[in-house]
Amino acid sequence: MATQIKYSQVDSSVLMEEQIEIGTQLQELDLGNGNKDKDKLYVQDQGIKNCSFTLLLAISAAVLGGAFQFGFAIGNVANTIPIIKSTFNSTDLFISVFVSGNPIGGLFGALLAGFVADTLGRTKSMMLNFFPFLVGCILMATAPNQYLLVVGRIIMGFGVGIGSGLTNIFLSEIAPISIRGGVGMLYGVVLTAGTLTSYLLSMPQVFGSSSIGWRLFFAAPILPALYQTVVLFFCPESPRYLAFNRQDVVAARQALARYRQVLTEEEAVSLNPKESESVRVLSFKELLSDPGHRLALVIGMGLHAAQQLSAINAVLSYTPEIFGEANVGSPVIATIATGGVNVLTAAVAAPLTDKLGRRLIMLVGLLLMTVAYCCLAITQSCTSAWGCGGEWTEYLAVVSVFLFIIGFAGGAGSIPWLMVSELFVVEARGKASSICVGVNWMCSLVILLTYDTVRSNIHPHTFFLYMTICLVSLVFVFLFMPETRLKSVNKIRRELQKQAETFPSFVF
Repeated sequence: MATQIKYSQVDSSVLMEEQIEIGTQLQELDLGNGNKDKDKLYVQDQGIKNCSFTLLLAISAAVLGGAFQFGFAIGNVANTIPIIKSTFNSTDLFISVFVSGNPIGGLFGALLAGFVADTLGRTKSMMLNFFPFLVGCILMATAPNQYLLVVGRIIMGFGVGIGSGLTNIFLSEIAPISIRGGVGMLYGVVLTAGTLTSYLLSMPQVFGSSSIGWRLFFAAPILPALYQTVVLFFCPESPRYLAFNRQDVVAARQALARYRQVLTEEEAVSLNPKESESVRVLSFKELLSDPGHRLALVIGMGLHAAQQLSAINAVLSYTPEIFGEANVGSPVIATIATGGVNVLTAAVAAPLTDKLGRRLIMLVGLLLMTVAYCCLAITQSCTSAWGCGGEWTEYLAVVSVFLFIIGFAGGAGSIPWLMVSELFVVEARGKASSICVGVNWMCSLVILLTYDTVRSNIHPHTFFLYMTICLVSLVFVFLFMPETRLKSVNKIRRELQKQAETFPSFVF
């Protein structure tokens, strides 16, 4: 029936409410609950108060099956390298390959994630992602030799890669716009919690020095994968996927009604494909032929490259060795403390994202990382080359790593994942996410494969190189990264189109 709706809409560009009237053709919805669900329609967004229990369950399943697994895979080698070396008489070259197994599998999983998400849907894809974790964990836990151990890590990395591409797409499409930043940053919080959990569980005091303990440790990721599959079985599909990919507006509004305490005017109308410029999933050719999308891709790829080229995964995987080189008394305890700082910083930064903005937090984070690497490089140079090391270098090394982790967890660790879901409209999101997350995994693989070589050739000045990379990333963010705080995806899209027009035609 034809209805005139008057509602309050937040225009985040001026951060004020203005009353507007729109006329739209609304379908009669049979939401299964009679007038109760019709009463849920059309009130102002109330942020976290508007989250239903189903939404909270879906978010928990997505981040545990995606972000937690990612973080666990990053940290699960830090304390297990010695026992793997002794069990299989492994060489340093093999350990480098073993550590790199996660990004090798992750790269292929990330490149496939967008296709799977657009073909099968977000929830079904995440549920089916249980099987790579199942196979990978079984192989790692039962591996009779080091080669099957690597195969298992690659397969599990494949599942981590798919999850890294799917999770943020799903979160951005089910979260209320007023807390979209905080929900997106939750990915980084849970990722750091996964890394800390792997640090704790992999301690010799926990899993022991027997051949059984570390095998059970490598089987642990099956549990969050199982939780994700079971919970998402009872959750609806992404409303925006149903509306724009499947062209089923009624099912989309039914799904949105389950994810909200109440429905806002803006969200209900946004699920009408007639309001969109396009309802088709874009091909790679269409994605790359549009100047606005090309600029968004450059920004997305640049942010993900900045995240991994900062050598964060090398720092997290080799934290005990870094502390050991600085003559820190208890490298294992310092590593655990690093994981704790990682989690706390990410948790503090998450709610600030919607208050201070993505751009400011990213810039401050990269600045802290640059300073931290400079200090860490000085400590190693003083200890190994300049002959000025002492007790002060031990303290400075710990403080430098903590400062780096604070800068990373607060900004570069979470913002790139959030930005990719905000830079692209739903028609382009799947393929664009695959490209950007693929760059993330490629850069991670490059860093892990080259870290030992770089360290052996330019040690003790290794971290001066990574300091330079962070500085370049800081300049890139300052020049190109837009602010997306509280803006709708369509508004961000229009701003990127205008920004692309300011560049010469041969650029974008």
